[in-house]
Amino acid sequence: MIKMKYIVTFLIGFLYVLSADSLDFITSNVVGPGVTHHHEYKNEGPWNIHILEIDLSDSLIHLETVKAEDSIIGNERTSNMSDRRNYEGHRVIGAINGDFYGVNGIPIGAQIIQGTVLKTPYSRSIFAMDVNKQPYIDILDFIGHLFATNGTDIEITDVNTDRLSDNLIIYNSFYGSTTQTNHWGTEIIAHYIDNGMDVNTPRIFVVANKDSIMAEGHGNNTIPNNGLILSGHGISAEYLNDHIFVGDTLMYNLEMLPIVEPLQEMIGGMPRLIRNSTATVEWDEEGTSYSFAHDRHPRSAIGFNQDSSRVFFFTVDGRQPGYSIGMSLFELADYMLEWEVSQGLNLDGGGSTTMVVRGNVINSPSDNNGERAVSNALMVISRAPTSDISILRVSPEIVNLEPDTQEQFTINGFDQYFNPINLMGDSVIWTCTQEIGLIDSSGIFTSGSLVGTGHVWATYQTIVGTSTVYVDDFMNADEIDREENLVTKEFSLKQNFPNPFNPSTTIHFSIHNDSNLSLKVFNVYGQEVATLLDKHVIAGSYHIIWNGQDHSGKQLGSGMYFAQLESESFLAVNKMVLLK
Repeated sequence: MIKMKYIVTFLIGFLYVLSADSLDFITSNVVGPGVTHHHEYKNEGPWNIHILEIDLSDSLIHLETVKAEDSIIGNERTSNMSDRRNYEGHRVIGAINGDFYGVNGIPIGAQIIQGTVLKTPYSRSIFAMDVNKQPYIDILDFIGHLFATNGTDIEITDVNTDRLSDNLIIYNSFYGSTTQTNHWGTEIIAHYIDNGMDVNTPRIFVVANKDSIMAEGHGNNTIPNNGLILSGHGISAEYLNDHIFVGDTLMYNLEMLPIVEPLQEMIGGMPRLIRNSTATVEWDEEGTSYSFAHDRHPRSAIGFNQDSSRVFFFTVDGRQPGYSIGMSLFELADYMLEWEVSQGLNLDGGGSTTMVVRGNVINSPSDNNGERAVSNALMVISRAPTSDISILRVSPEIVNLEPDTQEQFTINGFDQYFNPINLMGDSVIWTCTQEIGLIDSSGIFTSGSLVGTGHVWATYQTIVGTSTVYVDDFMNADEIDREENLVTKEFSLKQNFPNPFNPSTTIHFSIHNDSNLSLKVFNVYGQEVATLLDKHVIAGSYHIIWNGQDHSGKQLGSGMYFAQLESESFLAVNKMVLLK
């Protein structure tokens, strides 16, 4: 675990850590059985980093891969893949974008989905999980053989790819509705008679139909949902014609060595970052470029610890100056080592970098249009059933308020497995520390006139949730001259506080003469998102609290924003970081 200088405060399911000499912090929330979401902000970059820590020893948890549109061809957002695979008894706790991809969304590397091969590997690293939940990161060799009933066998060339001269290809439902083959070959249509795995264990099937394409004058056979097509050309077609017949029970064996255990899931990546607890960044060995490895970009990565008991998903936001600049692969490897990762692999990054937790995209994708459609994803799945409410979380969990201001509190309920529970809002009882303010029946808190620290409590049935409230006058004495009726000798925009912030921050400014003044908020793309002030203002010192909302009252996402103060003769801009 990352070593921090000291802990400021600790709440159930929430950890806030502040470095003594920076704005660094980390939050931690349990989001499922054996699954914790960490969010770290490091001022050094700055870097915004999200981590999913997954305890593989938890019997309710396992990992799955998913392919966009459930087809070898197709692009889809990680959040959409997560949503459509989320249902009772199969809850998607979290997800991360997966492999690099080429034309039409075909993944560059290998993929196995619930024991079925979608694509075989080549000379770049993969992440795999066997039937015993043992994780692997390695470069694999593919070897396939088909065994006939007469004791003969033939090499299987590949899975779900174009059939070339003398090839024997397996096509399954991930390839599409048909084989898309030409009329030069022979195809065997077969159905599985077992529920086994494709890789590193024999797979049994029975021949339902045999189409000699050359003789029949057609190809492009329909792929059965629970079956496969063996498509042969040249010498492979001759073998199918001579040795395979309708009704035969056949077996194939697909090996991906050096792994020998049956494989449940697999996804590609590149390059390997960590080998045996040492940063190696094997970019040259895996054919990536110098700039790809050394320049800073948004990053996605996966790794596991020395005893293979914990898997980690990592995303690092980038290409957003002042908010998060991205990492080189070397910086990423070093950071992963802080989490005691023993084996680590880089995934597709850049605009593809996405992490989803409980259906919400929690990082800040770098594309102008937001989350990018990608080829595939890795998911953390919980088999836990939905039960009665046992956990209540109050939002915001920590809040800084000026005296005599308001804050809307809300609640979220969860069962013992951290599955979300729908609540009846009128059944909540709100209370607070009386010395710091008042709260009404709808959760609207009004701070008092005195500075202090206290709590807001929400009670639902017998479950209690809490939030910590700090009431303070954030205006410094040198910013306000009360004896001179708030008149100042300077025109300035002070740094907002707190920064980073969630959900609100206070912006301070001073003007030395009466002016037409505007205070606006812009995003990193230069788009105006909020106007906080636009009027004639007399000389003095002021502050405005911004609640992180845009013009329409919509809550903005995590990211860097700019406060711009402008008059006829003065312009100042400050960076603000909104974190959720």
